[in-house]
Amino acid sequence: MQTGTWKDGTVFVLEFRSAGTGVLPNTTGRFQTNLLGLEAEVKDSRFPNGWAFFEFGRATELKDAVEPTSGEREAGCIECHTKHTAVERTFVQFYPTLLEVAKAKGTAKAGY
Repeated sequence: MQTGTWKDGTVFVLEFRSAGTGVLPNTTGRFQTNLLGLEAEVKDSRFPNGWAFFEFGRATELKDAVEPTSGEREAGCIECHTKHTAVERTFVQFYPTLLEVAKAKGTAKAGY
C-alpha cells in the first residue's frame, strides 16, 4: 500500500468455485459454492522473471505441495498475466481499493 508494488515474498491464492443463486435471502445475486480448484502466484526474486505460478489441482485431488507450473501452461499464465494485468503480474483492476492505490502511486500499467 505504501509503494503501489508487491514486495518480494508476496503470495496470492486463487480459489476456483462454482456459483450459486436463487437461495434465500440472496435470491437475485450470486454466491460461491463448491471448491473446484486452487492455484497460487508467488513473487520471489529466485524465480525467473520474479514470479511463479503453482497449480494445486482440482478439488477432488488437491495436493499439499507442488512444483512451479512449467511448459505450455506456465507460458499461458505468463502471457495472460503480462498482457492483461494492471500492476506487475496481478489483476489489481478487479479490486477497486488496490487499483486506486496503484493509480495514486503511478504503478498501474497504461491500457491494462
